[in-house]
Amino acid sequence: MSRYSISPHDPRYEVIVGWDPPMQTLFGQVFVTTVADDDTACVLWVGLEVQALTTVAALQDALQAYATLPAAVVAQLEHDQASTSPPSALQVRLLRWLRDTSPSLG
Repeated sequence: MSRYSISPHDPRYEVIVGWDPPMQTLFGQVFVTTVADDDTACVLWVGLEVQALTTVAALQDALQAYATLPAAVVAQLEHDQASTSPPSALQVRLLRWLRDTSPSLG
């Protein structure tokens, strides 16, 4: 899994992005920096579901109110995603099970 901190539009926030190979999704998290409790501080978390965000453009759209992805991070995320090994047989079965059991995944 990769994880990068990027500059937010508003300094009250911390923005984290990355690639989650097992879930085959990009993700983004936005935290309020003035709140100590992570559950309360997290104001946005996208990419929680299997293949929720499969393009960097989709990740940028989801985070547009909080940050703009720098070109270097875009390149790194695209590299992380492209260099991921194909899922193992066990991962394929787990992903299938997650899709079948999650009401929000169809």
